[in-house]
Amino acid sequence: MVEGLDYQFLDIVRAYERGLHIRPDKIVAIGGAINNRFWMQNKADVTGIPIEVPEIDEAVPLGAALLAGIGTGVYADEEEALQRVYRGGTTYTPNDELHRQYAEWYDIWSQIYPALRDVNRRL
Repeated sequence: MVEGLDYQFLDIVRAYERGLHIRPDKIVAIGGAINNRFWMQNKADVTGIPIEVPEIDEAVPLGAALLAGIGTGVYADEEEALQRVYRGGTTYTPNDELHRQYAEWYDIWSQIYPALRDVNRRL
């Protein structure tokens, strides 16, 4: 299940790469899933991109506060706001051997997933 979710995440990352013509050097993750170390490591292994989990307990309210700070002039822009409050945390580095294996399985998953779309919808 986790790997299937991470393959779907990889689809999203690849869509961004195609649309924006860039490849991220890292992905910053927030939310409840960050508490699952296996999932974060697996996400890094599947995507081949480091996953950084910042030391932030409540990222959404912090983001709202930063936007308010930018809007009221406390911070000049997003870059200044980020520099003043961001604290890096754990970084999950992809395992190259596992990434190669997941890349092979991703090709198979990419063929299976659309074929099961109607079955999944009925379930």
